[in-house]
Formats: sequence, structure tokens, C-alpha cells
Amino acid sequence: MAAEKQFENKVKGWLNQLKQDGQPIKFIKIWGGGFQKAGIPDLICCINGIYFEVELKASNGKPSELQEYNIRVTNEANGIGMILYPEGFDQFKNIVKGVIQCNIHIQGLTALKAANSNTKCAILTESKP
Repeated sequence: MAAEKQFENKVKGWLNQLKQDGQPIKFIKIWGGGFQKAGIPDLICCINGIYFEVELKASNGKPSELQEYNIRVTNEANGIGMILYPEGFDQFKNIVKGVIQCNIHIQGLTALKAANSNTKCAILTESKP
């Protein structure tokens, strides 16, 4: 758990440094608990009008089926949902910078997601049967 918390702090620190139109990027860190619905991703943010959900995992972490399902639903709705490992952080940064730098239409956003998705920045887009 300590490795995941360190990675979370790294991602949040990077997001806190970003600016869009001179304003900081807004995001919410979700804390799980007994009074909250299970499977909600760790970070939720809106960047340049694009909805993001990010489930953070340590290098050896494994998402639950519910977490994977929620990420797929976000991507099917044309947002950006991902399961992010430390090894995929550069791809995550490429996606965020791409969304900030231009007004991407859905086709461009889909291409951006596809170009930066890998097993350590998993952007789940295919529905399970």
C-alpha cells in the first residue's frame, strides 16, 4: 500500500503543477470507505472539458473486476478512464498534455487514448462478453 500512496502523491503533485488558461487543473481524490460505493476510481478530474477517471495501482497491484468495469464505462462514454501504474506515468502525462494543448474532438481523443495505452497505462475500451 505504501508504494501506491507514493505513486498517488507523485501523480497529484504533477497535476497540481499544471495550468490550463492560467488556472490550476482541478481534480478530486476519492477515499474509499464503508460509506461509499465500491469501485470508484482514485482520481476524478475534468481537463479542457474532458472527463478523466484514474485508478492508481502500485507496480504489483491488480484492479478488481468492478474497477475495470467502471474504467470501461468511462471510455465507452467518450471520457478517459485508465488504470495507471508507475511505469505508465509518461503515457498519462502525454494524454493530459495533449488534452490541455488543443481542443480535441472525439476522434482525436480516441486516437490519443489508443496511442498512449499500454499494460501500464491501461485504457480499457472493449466490453467484456
